[in-house]
Amino acid sequence: MTLNIPGNTPVIVGVADIIDRRKEDGPDPLSFLVKASELSFQDTGISNLHSYIDAVGVVRFSVDFSTATNQSNFGYSNFPRSLAKKLNINKDIFELYSGMGGNAPQVLIQEVSRRIYNNEVQCALISGGEVLQTMISKLKAGKPLDWEDHPGGSPEIVGINDEGFSSDEKKHFMDLPSNVYPIFANALRSEKSQSSKEHLKECSELFSKFSKVAEKNSNSWFPKYRSPEEIEKVTDSNRLVGFPYTKYLNSMIRVNMASSMIIMSEKLSKELNISQKKKIYLHGSCILNDIWNVSKRPKLIESPAIKKCGEEVLSQAQVSMDSISYFDIYSCFPSAVQIAMKELSLNLDDNRPLTVTGGLPYFGGPGNAYTMFSSSEMVRKLRKNQNKYGMITANSWFLTKHAINIFSSKTPPEIDWNQNFQKLQKEIDSREIKNFNQTPNGLGKITSYTIVQGRKNLEYGIVIGELDDNSQFIANILGDQSLLKKMTELELLGMKGKVICTSERNIFKPEIL
Repeated sequence: MTLNIPGNTPVIVGVADIIDRRKEDGPDPLSFLVKASELSFQDTGISNLHSYIDAVGVVRFSVDFSTATNQSNFGYSNFPRSLAKKLNINKDIFELYSGMGGNAPQVLIQEVSRRIYNNEVQCALISGGEVLQTMISKLKAGKPLDWEDHPGGSPEIVGINDEGFSSDEKKHFMDLPSNVYPIFANALRSEKSQSSKEHLKECSELFSKFSKVAEKNSNSWFPKYRSPEEIEKVTDSNRLVGFPYTKYLNSMIRVNMASSMIIMSEKLSKELNISQKKKIYLHGSCILNDIWNVSKRPKLIESPAIKKCGEEVLSQAQVSMDSISYFDIYSCFPSAVQIAMKELSLNLDDNRPLTVTGGLPYFGGPGNAYTMFSSSEMVRKLRKNQNKYGMITANSWFLTKHAINIFSSKTPPEIDWNQNFQKLQKEIDSREIKNFNQTPNGLGKITSYTIVQGRKNLEYGIVIGELDDNSQFIANILGDQSLLKKMTELELLGMKGKVICTSERNIFKPEIL
């Protein structure tokens, strides 16, 4: 069957995922992505596909955290060019490298789709992954990271690559996802008037369903079902990380996983006689950011960016949420899923699975590249289930950068890939609070918080609160183990106390002290 689809329409025609469970003897980043890319070539069924590729996009590796320059921190100065050379892509190509963050794969998909729409690109390879299992194992064993390549040139950076936290937030330890998402969690339970135990039970029941999907996925890092009781119970193997979350509610980043995708123009797909049953189209795409700094958001339980992205992609696709058969909601932590569900009007009792992979704690969370894998899995699912719709959400930093794409084998609507969402972004940015107090002193109350535990001991508390004058502040709770343990047992939401600005950081002293 031949569909009447414009020649400059982007279409996904090849996907592939691989895992490698080896430790210090595992793969280097370049050879690993080469292997995944070659498998995505094979999936297209075109033997000489490399000769058609004129754009290579690579998801930034999590250890390549430089924001000041394009230079890599882990041995590769231009990874897209290195990958292209290894794949015998010898012509001049667009070399694209994403910014930091979990939204990166969907942003790259959107960007190469735009360039195909504008006839700048006919065929693109997108690849991403992590070898953190091997990297960490090598370092622990005292072995050198003996991989690098410097092919010349600098890649074009796609997407925002700024740090996701302010200097104020960093000095109060709000620079790690495992520290911030529990703050969202306690804000959510405050809204529902839940106890910490009630909320943890809800989170565990939700993520147990994710693990059930991971159990059946051959590419899962942890293909094992975990019951709600197992997820919730604190044990030696399931320690508290950031109150109220246990380890099994945290993304698992220490993996070796790689994924690749081929996107080309409809025109080229027809010239190459690629089967219509293999083709998956984008039906909607939107990229927006929430207010950049968590400490300046008016409500921690909301994501206007997710809400607006959802409305926009459904409008583009000309479908309702009821028409979506498959989801992959970004699942680094339960609060990310719960807030996304709230903004997308998905109920907890919705029978449609919220993941096609199994989610970041169980399938695996390969740094910025996770939605490469959810995209591959979605493509495979939609190939088997023709004329269905699938939605993927992606999130970066602390519910900060967002991207949502809708996929289907159906004839896509006409999408203007050059449109921007500046008006929507300005609306979101205008909500930033104006009364954030950087140097608070006086009486106030806790609006949300977490208590952070290291591998052995409780370390500190992080508080977002309001002073009596209604200005907002961030602070830390410091103390010995007995005090911090007490903080995990008491209800701190709404607790009053005194906040003191010191030269190092703000300190909150609850009234119980």
